[in-house]
Amino acid sequence: MASRPQRIDAAPDAAPSSLARWRREVRAGRDALRDAFLAKPDTPRLLREHARLVDRVLRGLWAESAMPRGVALVAVGGYGRGQLFPHSDVDVLILLPAGADPAPSAPIERFLAALWDAGLEVGHAVRSVDDCEREMAGDVTVRTSLLEHRLLAGSRKLHAAFRERFAATLDPRAFHEAKALEQQQRHLKYHDAA
Repeated sequence: MASRPQRIDAAPDAAPSSLARWRREVRAGRDALRDAFLAKPDTPRLLREHARLVDRVLRGLWAESAMPRGVALVAVGGYGRGQLFPHSDVDVLILLPAGADPAPSAPIERFLAALWDAGLEVGHAVRSVDDCEREMAGDVTVRTSLLEHRLLAGSRKLHAAFRERFAATLDPRAFHEAKALEQQQRHLKYHDAA
């Protein structure tokens, strides 16, 4: 008999005044970064500082969302590397513990909505470690996006389990071959246009 998925309890909605504060922080932070860059262009610094700004906002909204202890918020892709271009999507993975209901719960939905309300364009996935492994096995772009990841908030234990599983399932030769094939297919699709 299959076990029933765990329910992730609902958390209260973020207060409108809190969302307005985070929206102001995003806007003011981005304005300050733009002004600093225009005064003295330094792309690596801009990307690092923008990622730090977004880190603060995500961690703050995560804390206000009262997310369950067993869940983890992970930055992935370029954002996972700690580099975030202005106007880029903020790519995150919400890791669920094994046995959790895979359907987004109310706290997760509210958290994601709060990110958009704060002025962030978010690319997200909500998965367990097992789900990540299945998705990575079937799609090299998923593995690529998860290649660079870092814990932002939540369960360190769950993130460690993800990190270990990722490393254990990575076959560098097969990954390289899949990426080369992906590049060839992209070139064919666009008729070798530069």
